[in-house]
Amino acid sequence: MGGVLSKAPGPTGEETRRLSSVGEPPYASSAFFIAARRLCKNKTAVIGLVVFLLICLACLLAPYLTKWNYYTLNSKTMRLRPSLEHLFGTDSMGRDVLTRMLYGGRITLRIAVLAASMAAVAGSVLGVISGYAGKRADKLVTAVLDVLDSIPIVVLALVSEAVLGWGRGNFMYAIAIAATPKFAQLVRGSVLNITGSAYIEASRALGISHFGIIFRHILRNVAPPLIVRYTISVTETMLTCTIMGYLSVGITPPTPEWGAIVHEVRGYVLTNPIMTILPCLVVSITLISFSLFGDGVRDALDPHE
Repeated sequence: MGGVLSKAPGPTGEETRRLSSVGEPPYASSAFFIAARRLCKNKTAVIGLVVFLLICLACLLAPYLTKWNYYTLNSKTMRLRPSLEHLFGTDSMGRDVLTRMLYGGRITLRIAVLAASMAAVAGSVLGVISGYAGKRADKLVTAVLDVLDSIPIVVLALVSEAVLGWGRGNFMYAIAIAATPKFAQLVRGSVLNITGSAYIEASRALGISHFGIIFRHILRNVAPPLIVRYTISVTETMLTCTIMGYLSVGITPPTPEWGAIVHEVRGYVLTNPIMTILPCLVVSITLISFSLFGDGVRDALDPHE
């Protein structure tokens, strides 16, 4: 009788591991290697990434690629046409436009990447809280996101510049705030779809903590669409930063920034159009190249392809 009434043995370590893997999420770690191989086969995406990295490298190596500086005024070299000495010509103050584009790219690209990164982190946190913490948290976070999404970015930029200091690039925080709702809405929707899955229920049955479920399962499954959203956001923030610079919001002269440079050379559009076209062409190529890379990342991570 003692043998009959004895307690049944609990699951072994191997059985526990099997239970925890029930309904394994569709995006396991090996899926990223598969996506990487698919991305490498996409020639358009690879070319876009290479072009974008070359532009970033050129901006980083600006002191070694040009003998001019971006701030010295020279009345003898004012409004020169593009030549071997000045490939992009000079502006109305005699400064080499190519040099200013290289140094300005440092600021524009840095602001774009940092703003997109801050938006991705903040949006991910808010999205996880909204989708996982319950209805009350969901309503509160959704209300906050709706408010942020309704404020024009120009207003946010002006407020951030006025509060944190004008001309230092603090409009970067406004761009990040404006981009946060898109990340949060994406993560929230993904989390709501995931929380009812079999592997989440199995994890709860095994007593895994909420933080364990979030970091071990939810974030891993949300990562692919989040990466795609991030690549799109970098392009959007880069364009927004350029527009802000064109509107003379954020960067104090003579510090160069792509939008400000385009604003400076706009007056040559009739008299010397090539000087207006070249800076705009650099900005356009940068945006298009990273957009092509983002499209490739989206196709590589799409499980339905």
